[in-house]
Amino acid sequence: MHREMFKSILLGALVLASVAMTSNILFYKSDFENYPTNSAKQVAIAQTRKLTDVIRPNLMLELNSNGEFGQNSYGRIQKVYSLLQQSVFNKLTTYNNKVSRGDNPSYKLIFPAPLTRDALTKVFQFDEKSSIPNEALIDRIELFSSSNGQRITAIFSSPDEKDKLYATVDHMNMNNLKALFTGTKLYPYDRQPLKGKVVYLPDDKTKMHSEVSYYEKLKLEEFLPILFPDPENVFPTRGKTAYTDSARQLEQTNNVIQFVNPSIIRSTEQKQDPLIGSLVWMNSYKLWTDDYIYQGTALKNYRGDGTVTFRMTLGDYMVFNTENYPNWYLSMIELTWKSGELSNYKGTLINLNLVDNQGDIILDSGKNILNKLSQTSVPVKKIEDMAIGYELNNPQPNDDQSIVATPDWFYKIGGRWYSASRALLPNEKEDPS
Repeated sequence: MHREMFKSILLGALVLASVAMTSNILFYKSDFENYPTNSAKQVAIAQTRKLTDVIRPNLMLELNSNGEFGQNSYGRIQKVYSLLQQSVFNKLTTYNNKVSRGDNPSYKLIFPAPLTRDALTKVFQFDEKSSIPNEALIDRIELFSSSNGQRITAIFSSPDEKDKLYATVDHMNMNNLKALFTGTKLYPYDRQPLKGKVVYLPDDKTKMHSEVSYYEKLKLEEFLPILFPDPENVFPTRGKTAYTDSARQLEQTNNVIQFVNPSIIRSTEQKQDPLIGSLVWMNSYKLWTDDYIYQGTALKNYRGDGTVTFRMTLGDYMVFNTENYPNWYLSMIELTWKSGELSNYKGTLINLNLVDNQGDIILDSGKNILNKLSQTSVPVKKIEDMAIGYELNNPQPNDDQSIVATPDWFYKIGGRWYSASRALLPNEKEDPS
């Protein structure tokens, strides 16, 4: 009796289990679609970078009664930068209260490009009452103590040094700041107003070396899970030098990668600052193959649409490519954002590994280079920026995986950088349009 009852109960349980399993099979719906297709795969190309290692100044200056004296050493500048980051800037205002520094020197840090408001508040500390205007674009900060030594003033300035924000400084020992400048060798610099920007150029000749590097080349396929939401539905074209999912397009030209996403739906919502968003995005995939420095943001509107540029650096200097498009991006990374989404990406596929330097190269002073350029077809009044750096030409197939970075002067016209030495060659003409 008990045995028959047990069989009946067991049979009933098996029937219920069968019904439940059948129901699950018929009506089961995976929640995998709630996650990005590539979220299950962690993608890491190279390295991450601290925000202040990328958004950083590349020139320190002391201004005194004898003129301007400076240094572009990365290590020394970072010490000054770190000291300023520990300070607090109070009572930020556009009003100049005419605090006089008397005969005291002032100390200045200059970034390669203006910082957005959000970036400024990420790298420096401001008191809660300080309000930075949305349209503020600051690329330099100057500090000095008042003539009576009782107050430290900071001036945040635009590239042309016309728009300024003033603040008082707390948690700053002026003697510590002075020591960082007196403890290093400073060189004379010359103040030069250019189109829309005041630059400080070495007043003496600069001695440098060419840098020899081996390089590795990233594979285009490594970017598929980064740039496409569903890499399984991406198709190769042009012998695997281009990929598409019928909406987005990724292609390789020489050693440069270019990506475009035209399918973004525009939004009226305010999104994240494109500069900060670019750094977060780059770090999320560890895309920093070499050392880079922030070199510009072109904002289109308050919603966060815009283009951000980072430039490769070797030691204390930026790296340029002045060949034809798209080889410019051999030493650059450029990200364009629309409605909070990445719409364009351009960058290099090479990863440098420095091995040696060769030969001394002496570069002329900035003033002499400008004078020489004025005697050519270069429209010097249209020059927007100037810098010493390295020229990195696109490697050729027979280069045996080695590449040479050559010191040179560079100038910018119409947003594009040109080689000064090339412009000064006899019968050499570069179109600065």
